[in-house]
Amino acid sequence: MLLNYYCVAAAVVVGAVSGILAVRWLRGGLSSGRVLGRGAVVGFVGTVVLGVGGLAITGVDGITLIHVAYVVGTVGVPLAGGIVLVWARPRPRVVTTACVIALTAIPVGVYATHVEPFWLKVDAVELAVEGVDEPIRIGVLADLQTTAIGDYERDAVERLLGFGPDIVVLPGDLYQFDADLLGERAPQFTQLIERIVDEVPLVYLVSGNTDTVAGLRRITAGTGARVLDNEIDTFELGGITVSIGGTTLFGDDAAARRMAARLAGDEPAGGGQTGDRNAGDGQAEDGRAGVRILVGHKPDAIELVRATPVDLLVSGHTHGGQVSLPFFGPPLTLSNVPRHVAAGGLAELNGTPIYVSTGVGRERGNAPQLRLGVRPSIGIIDLVSAGSSDG
Repeated sequence: MLLNYYCVAAAVVVGAVSGILAVRWLRGGLSSGRVLGRGAVVGFVGTVVLGVGGLAITGVDGITLIHVAYVVGTVGVPLAGGIVLVWARPRPRVVTTACVIALTAIPVGVYATHVEPFWLKVDAVELAVEGVDEPIRIGVLADLQTTAIGDYERDAVERLLGFGPDIVVLPGDLYQFDADLLGERAPQFTQLIERIVDEVPLVYLVSGNTDTVAGLRRITAGTGARVLDNEIDTFELGGITVSIGGTTLFGDDAAARRMAARLAGDEPAGGGQTGDRNAGDGQAEDGRAGVRILVGHKPDAIELVRATPVDLLVSGHTHGGQVSLPFFGPPLTLSNVPRHVAAGGLAELNGTPIYVSTGVGRERGNAPQLRLGVRPSIGIIDLVSAGSSDG
């Protein structure tokens, strides 16, 4: 909260100083080109200096600099333009045009901060899988990344349940707050999980950047939902054997690799730690391989099955970049997978189909609370017979 107030104050200072100086330069007869150039330099230097001040609040964190720059761009820049439009006389046409363009940052900022982050969409995809006779519907509820459960989060769950999924997976970042608040806030998250389990008994979670295995287990205790800590759960669904493996972020890498090898059928049963209910090797009773799904918070979990593909990897983490530029995509994804994959949706890497959710929530902490060009989403993945789809 302190950082938010600081960013707004910094933006007002940078905008006011830039605008007042530009007015003085125009009144002094300076050419429009030099006025615009000097104004840009003052704005840039001011943003950098005040960004350093932001780091004094949060510590070294590049996200803080992005936060300062975003607020300066959507508050400070239009403020400078407004000051020039009101007070500068004479005002060359090119300067007037630049100021009007600067003012367009206001609606962009309002939309990116207050509209798109809550404009939830349903991302429905279909994937043909060998051995699937009857369709299997997987609901994906990634990156709620919230400090508390409110109407928005409850609405996301209800919309997901409205599609009647057979399985629901939550691939990390369920909550984002300090660990000492877990005892106070866990009950509302438990109620949300209970609501899902009431409709869909097969509910699986893995940990991400902002939650922990211990925290998720506290939230899900007694609900019937299962937190997979480098474990596999195998069950029958519509006559098909389904094995779901969950990998833990910041966990035991060796255990994660053993789990992934077993899931992919590259290691015999009993070769690693699992949490299987039955059919631990993921085989159907007739020896036919069942459906194998890997759930990991980061799409980088694809590296665990690089040598031996599985039927599907479900992940989140990237938020689709949270900002996406036309003809380029997301500039920042915090992932090593290709940008077009991290941007969200269904793709394929190393022979494994990979679904990356753009997430329900948004990055909190020191980050600016925005989405631009990347709407939040719930995912609906239909696994269908390979013979019933052109995919």
